[in-house]
Amino acid sequence: METKQIFKQIILERYSCRSFKDSTIDEKSLEYILEAGRLSPSSLGLEPWRFYVIQDKSQKLEISKIANHQEHVAHCGAILIITARLDFGEYFIPKLKGRNMAQDEIDKRIALYKPFIDGMNAEQKLHYAREQVFLALGNLANAASALGLGSCIIGGFDSCKLDEYLRLNTQKERSAILLVIGEKAQSEIPQKSRSPKEEVIKFL
Repeated sequence: METKQIFKQIILERYSCRSFKDSTIDEKSLEYILEAGRLSPSSLGLEPWRFYVIQDKSQKLEISKIANHQEHVAHCGAILIITARLDFGEYFIPKLKGRNMAQDEIDKRIALYKPFIDGMNAEQKLHYAREQVFLALGNLANAASALGLGSCIIGGFDSCKLDEYLRLNTQKERSAILLVIGEKAQSEIPQKSRSPKEEVIKFL
């Protein structure tokens, strides 16, 4: 099967799984999924995210309570909590200098982008970072699908309680989204229901 066909199949087979087997995820599979997230693109290459991995049963139960008592959060193989980093202004220049780039190009990017970053208030930084988080989220979910695992994106949770649970410095980092992954309890893949192309695609 060609690469593009494989990729399309991964997308077609991925759905919001809410029923998982009571099993753990092996280390290699978990590493594969997390690496897909780590390698994700981000605006200015800032990678304003962290991935927190929850596998302990008691911790999964605690997180499920924070996530509006959603049962599949408690019974999945692992919970991936993605946080949005707000401190990207602090590491922008060091990260830029760590790239294999000519000094004049580095100077040009600092002059162009540093005022933009420094001009953001706290709310704008959170919004900006969350936009990047969702890029990583897509790769994490599709990587799980590529391994035949189920996943479900969880946006319904108490972010303040989760920040407190993770002991985050909320001046620098906030919880953004959850992805629960695990072995699917059912083999049947639901048929996708999507808007027709004519509604969502416009050529101008």
